[in-house]
Amino acid sequence: MQWPTMYGDQGWYHYTPSKYTRNALHLFFLTQKEDDRELVASDSWLQFLEGNNPSYPESALRANLARIRESVQGIRDDETTPDTRLSNDPMHFNPASVRSLISLTMGGIHPEHVGAILPCSVRYFDPQQRRAGLPRDVAALVTRVTSDELVVQLVNTNQLERRRIILQAGGYGEHRFVSVQRGDERRNVNARHLRVVLEPGAGDTLSLRMRRHANQPRFTFPPGVLN
Repeated sequence: MQWPTMYGDQGWYHYTPSKYTRNALHLFFLTQKEDDRELVASDSWLQFLEGNNPSYPESALRANLARIRESVQGIRDDETTPDTRLSNDPMHFNPASVRSLISLTMGGIHPEHVGAILPCSVRYFDPQQRRAGLPRDVAALVTRVTSDELVVQLVNTNQLERRRIILQAGGYGEHRFVSVQRGDERRNVNARHLRVVLEPGAGDTLSLRMRRHANQPRFTFPPGVLN
């Protein structure tokens, strides 16, 4: 059995032994439909979200740290000079490794290319430092992403100071938080942003009911971050 992967003036061509699955993960992430999930090849992150790969966060972190060490060692061992290398030659030594951080903390997918959008379930803002991103000392782990729910664990590792954090539904506020549940306590939200206060050393699991693609996407920061 052969499947076509390209289409042109002469119709379908470039037949391969496997089905076309390029960008299948992005498609499933956007639709959250089971039919699209079947198109995605074996994916460790999705298996973790589905409860079938509980050790993925630890293994992903170890793999990232190993890659950073390897890249830094490559930089130290590189014998080329500015006169003997092309401008993009050192790119394979880039120690930045954020793919797993995006999936595990934001419930999202690496954009792959410069200028591409960032598909994610939640984005964080630090109102005290007036910037995007997790506040210092705050750890986040997204453990579940479905068509109408996001589950995230938040922990303040600072034992002396509280931390404030703003959660945004989607990378561009395109989603909407309907409600938030913490243990047996449930509160209505009905907004694209949620403010959380973490006391020193405190942490908990938040279950967020969501309406996906309920808002017009926008680049603006949440109120209270820049003003």
